[in-house]
Amino acid sequence: MINSAKLRVLYINFGHFIDHMLMLIFAKAAFNAGIDFGIVKNMAYAEMIPYGIPSLILFGACAPIAAFLADKWNRKGMLTVFFFGIGSASLLTGLAQSLLQVGIGLAFIGVFASIYHPVGIAMLIERGGKVGWILGINGVWGNMGVAAAPLLTGFILAEYDWRMAFIIPGAVSIMLGISFIAYTRSEVVRKVLSSENK
Repeated sequence: MINSAKLRVLYINFGHFIDHMLMLIFAKAAFNAGIDFGIVKNMAYAEMIPYGIPSLILFGACAPIAAFLADKWNRKGMLTVFFFGIGSASLLTGLAQSLLQVGIGLAFIGVFASIYHPVGIAMLIERGGKVGWILGINGVWGNMGVAAAPLLTGFILAEYDWRMAFIIPGAVSIMLGISFIAYTRSEVVRKVLSSENK
């Protein structure tokens, strides 16, 4: 059975996977979304890409804010906000009824995606140990998210549409958030029981 420390690292690594995957879904789904909104086929990709630019800017620009909030408040709490926030933003993007709404949804994905690196990496190194190895494995998870974005989006587009390409991973992220809350609560209970037994 996986112990609490390893489960904690697993959640953090899943977060890195989700972070990069959701940031890159639009790069693959933009063409299909453009066609759905009535953009001429040979211009669909070019006209849709600008709607994703604010997301990329906010992904970097909001990272210091996320770091500040995590230091002032709680890193586990911020990781929970990350899972729910990026998942909800992805759902909203998938439900968009206009190009403006698509751009807003993507922007919120960028805002919540910015939480991961200053929070997740800090959580990984705060307990020490083989930091280089831990960060290396975490980097693999992030790169798997990069690789999975076009692959999984392609599979979803083949079976459904661009909306589901955002809705399905968004729902998965929210479920991870619910699971992470359950984990953090069980960890608190375990620590309380452990202190009482001393």
